[in-house]
Amino acid sequence: MEDFIIVVNRIEELQLIEDRQKLELIFEKAKRTIIGGLNVLLVRENSNGKQEKFETFSNEHDFEEYRKQVFRYL
Repeated sequence: MEDFIIVVNRIEELQLIEDRQKLELIFEKAKRTIIGGLNVLLVRENSNGKQEKFETFSNEHDFEEYRKQVFRYL
């Protein structure tokens, strides 16, 4: 198993169309990754397709705070 990558651009798209189901799936997979002892990486994809990492979560508490922020806007 390896670290789980969340592309923030995709999260923002799902927020815009209010797709709670897909968001829940992403966050559930990410949570399982953290429970398994690995990290969740937040990356932003630029127009060239290059991914730039800007946040890493390694514990459930911090990740849950991020999750709450995302779902607050739905």
